[in-house]
Amino acid sequence: MRDLIVNSRFWPELWRTYKDVPSIALCRVPEIEYASTISLTGTTLDHCCGDGLFAAIAWQQEEFTAGCDLNEWAMNHARRRHRHAHVDSCDAGRELPYDNDFFDLVFDNSALEHILDLDKALSEIARVTKPGGTFAFNVLNHRYFEWWPCGKEDMADYREWQPFFHALSIEEWRRQLSKHRLVVREFLGYFPEEASRVLALLDFEFSGHAIRDRPSNLVSKYRSLLGRSRREWKKQIEQLPWRTAPDEGAGYFIKAVRE
Repeated sequence: MRDLIVNSRFWPELWRTYKDVPSIALCRVPEIEYASTISLTGTTLDHCCGDGLFAAIAWQQEEFTAGCDLNEWAMNHARRRHRHAHVDSCDAGRELPYDNDFFDLVFDNSALEHILDLDKALSEIARVTKPGGTFAFNVLNHRYFEWWPCGKEDMADYREWQPFFHALSIEEWRRQLSKHRLVVREFLGYFPEEASRVLALLDFEFSGHAIRDRPSNLVSKYRSLLGRSRREWKKQIEQLPWRTAPDEGAGYFIKAVRE
């Protein structure tokens, strides 16, 4: 099957980079597969750019006009990767430091769901996007939690240490975006139920261990010196399919046009 994780051209690099946190290696495959189809022409913004590693893998020969983020450590790493002409400090949930109608493209990788004031964030994105310009983003949707593989208490804990405010359907995204003159033109799907459940389990265990120092037998076995568990998880992840029909998976890649 062509759309298995193992067949992604990005998988070898993602596994090398994130082998200690397999949930990230897994989730990045469809995100980067879809994002890399976008050409960085004109003026471009990497909204919530983080440490710049996503951009460095997805667009190895291209550069954003700007990147913005709130985390100084991440921004310093992004600057050293040279995938943005400049990187600016800002709170994307409040105000972006750019002129009206400035960008031909605004791209966001999996950050919108973590911004509490979605209306303000979308209002600012629309403000800095040119009429006819594109806002493209990927996001996990309502199915990620409908297919949640652990208990309700575990889900509540996870959503506390990984704040996740907007697990929306495509129709809910259409309504939210349209309020800010952003019209959905295309949306693609990723992560069928099996892959979604594996991602959720791994992210719950590894993020809980890292952020809350939560004991985890899964993480302990994975990181054992023998490496057997790591090899087994790698094989399991590689055989997961990632692509779905537009509205059948736990993730969306959405392109909207500013009116």
